[in-house]
Amino acid sequence: MSRESCDILLSLEAVTVHADGRKILESFSLDVSKAESVALLGRNGSGKTTLLRTIAGLKRFSSGKITLDGGIGMVFQNPESALFGATVEENLAFPLQSLQLDRNRIFERIQQSARKFGLTEILDRDILTLSGGQRQLVSIAAALISEPTILLLDEPLSMMDRQDRESILQTVSEIVGSETSVLFATNRFSEVVGFDRFVIIGNRRKLFDGGIEELKRTPSVFYEAGMSVPFEIVQSC
Repeated sequence: MSRESCDILLSLEAVTVHADGRKILESFSLDVSKAESVALLGRNGSGKTTLLRTIAGLKRFSSGKITLDGGIGMVFQNPESALFGATVEENLAFPLQSLQLDRNRIFERIQQSARKFGLTEILDRDILTLSGGQRQLVSIAAALISEPTILLLDEPLSMMDRQDRESILQTVSEIVGSETSVLFATNRFSEVVGFDRFVIIGNRRKLFDGGIEELKRTPSVFYEAGMSVPFEIVQSC
């Protein structure tokens, strides 16, 4: 999807972030457009999580500018970071409390979300009795129930086993291509092969920002970021 043909929902202009006395991100700029899927790639410790938390307003930035048109939903690496209720239903209801919806509308939203994500049969289940994959699915449903314009995913599959990863990836693939923009941080290229754009972070800055064909022509950028060239890229060269 062309950024020129879409409205920009999120814009970062020369954002610099410090943590524990050191610079994590330096003059980082990024635009995300409506319904666009953007993969944020980088090795562990490259600043991916810091960037997403800064966008979400959970971390301060030292300089630069962030502009957001609409709301944000965020899914964390560990689903427990965003699950505050005792049951599945309580966790779906929690994000709606700030929207000033009446009780009937909240009930309708919860039922609609439960049907969409296959949670209807476990709405009354204690969150602690669910598998890791089920908890992450609830976390994704909760992040989307308030209908944000952009969804931030911070390595949501890193704590999942293979079966749960496949289930969550299927859910993410259904979100990608919808009206919701997606910014997905990971160090595994296989999780984001079909995304519209790829942004690679290394040395505190953005090393690459482009589509899959451009990325295939410049595989050396992975080495610059301290990563191995993904099999999917090697195979296409």
